[in-house]
Amino acid sequence: MNDDLMLLSAVVGAVCALAGWLFGPLRHAVAAVHEAGHTLVALLAGRSVRSVRLNRDSSGEAVSVGRQGGLGVVLTLLAGYPAPGIVGLGGLVALRADQARIWLVAGAVVVALMALLLRNAFGVVVIACVGALLVATLRWASDPVTNVVVASASWFLLVGGLRSALELFRPHVGRDDAMELARVGHVPAFVWRFVFLLAAIACLTAAAAVVGVLEPVRSSLARLGGA
Repeated sequence: MNDDLMLLSAVVGAVCALAGWLFGPLRHAVAAVHEAGHTLVALLAGRSVRSVRLNRDSSGEAVSVGRQGGLGVVLTLLAGYPAPGIVGLGGLVALRADQARIWLVAGAVVVALMALLLRNAFGVVVIACVGALLVATLRWASDPVTNVVVASASWFLLVGGLRSALELFRPHVGRDDAMELARVGHVPAFVWRFVFLLAAIACLTAAAAVVGVLEPVRSSLARLGGA
């Protein structure tokens, strides 16, 4: 994937995550990845996942059963907010290794797992839309188009994950993952919010380093200056 296409994909992904009228409907995809993070880590920690919900207000819930405390619970609660950034970073790493379709296949497998666990109709609609995009790209898109889709989706998740972490610092009603971590981990909620924010920033920084996104910016500016 050449530098110009990567830069264009980064711009498209960032605009989708930052423009309010676009992020409104698209943030449900970020929420789906968030809940998938909880779900996968809960399973890896030996917990039993009973149900997953994705709500119209872009909130969600992954209900797992196991020990009431301990490392497994902490890791499960920690996994949600960093998940979009980690998945986005993984997409760009896959692109660099010419394995974009592997990233899509992995996403399709997770979508299938989530579909089995979902317990509300709106969540099914969200997952169906995400799955349809993944399958359509795998089935009909050429390699260049696949690369653009994966790159744009990856940057969207990276920036969207950062936006979601920043939104934790706004006044809000109801409990969030940071509050739940404060309850089970005996560390104040604001500390966990900063952990989520730093994780999102770290993923975005690592992504920029992986693809060398700053270099195409400099090249484009140099070309414009020489025109």
